[in-house]
Amino acid sequence: MTAAFYLLLVIGALGAFDVVYFHGLRGRLMERPECQREVLWHTARHLIYALQFLWVANLRPQGLALLPLVLLYAADVFVAFADVWEERRSRASLGGVFPGEYLMHVALSVLVGLYLMATFHAVWPDRLLPTGVRAEAPAVPVVLRALMSLMGLGALVAFVRDLTRWRAFRRGGAHPASRAPVPRRIVVEALIPAPVGCVWERTQDPDLHTAWDVRFTSIRYLPECDARGYHEMDYRTRLGFGLEVAGWGRYLANTPLERSTFEFGSDDPLSLILRGRGVWLYERRPGGTFFKTVFDYQTRHGALGALLDDLLFRPVMRLGTEWGFETLRRWCAGDVSAPERRRARWRFACFLVARTLGMAPRPGAARSWLGSGARDVTPSRPCGELVGVSS
Repeated sequence: MTAAFYLLLVIGALGAFDVVYFHGLRGRLMERPECQREVLWHTARHLIYALQFLWVANLRPQGLALLPLVLLYAADVFVAFADVWEERRSRASLGGVFPGEYLMHVALSVLVGLYLMATFHAVWPDRLLPTGVRAEAPAVPVVLRALMSLMGLGALVAFVRDLTRWRAFRRGGAHPASRAPVPRRIVVEALIPAPVGCVWERTQDPDLHTAWDVRFTSIRYLPECDARGYHEMDYRTRLGFGLEVAGWGRYLANTPLERSTFEFGSDDPLSLILRGRGVWLYERRPGGTFFKTVFDYQTRHGALGALLDDLLFRPVMRLGTEWGFETLRRWCAGDVSAPERRRARWRFACFLVARTLGMAPRPGAARSWLGSGARDVTPSRPCGELVGVSS
């Protein structure tokens, strides 16, 4: 691991200069509303590199204990790619990435490639050893090993600091231009070429609901009713590898063929969702039925849960809902094979990648975004009051 150690040490030094000078002093990215998603990717990278600094300087995993390293480096590659993709949008007001920063990124990309190759070469033979983690440092001077360990601790501190600042900015407490919280409700809509009665049935019946909604494996009514006569519902989602996430849901009000409000949540620690509320809207249109949902939720696991939600879970939840709405639209339009065909997870994964890379929905297809949910809703029936989640 000696070669990998020295490469990581240089990467850490150059990366620290990039963050302090280009991101902080010149770009002031933390203060710019349009750069907050890029800031979030940078914050995630602090944690990823903190773990790399600490393990390379002090530990030697072997056997199956190498699997977390595979996930760690896969996350590093993903975050790096997402960061580069986000820079195109977030740096538009700055005229793009600074020339010096661009050269820095090129140099870092080369060094990271060499570092990954050196790490792979060093740990590959260890896959055949018994599973475990040894406290074994690379053959480097003690002072450099201590320096890298301090870099790891510093990156952890930077992660906590930047995550705290980012959350304060998001809530409107860190910048005058952002005093009001930015709504990040999930909004999905589709014009479905079918009568409203058909759409109502296929969204309200649990068995028909799971046929088109890729987010859930099963939905069933529980025997107990609340004071209003509504049954609670049990939601299940199989993640694979024997893992399943359980949740609950119940209606708050129903106006047949027009409107359905609901709340949902989970007591399962595997679920990032703690509690939420939402609404389904049905509106007769000349082309069929305009179907729309707006929902929001609280997350568990504190600041880490909020970070995972913004980076990964909320975008996947939004696009998963859009995928389901599009499946429902096709099904109601006469494509009887749409529910079975579009439940294939590899198809959904391809859709996620394509939309993440900027592919727009096809004309007439379902669409989604993060926002207030107020667009296309009549003033007499605002959605915002129905989906607020009290703290």
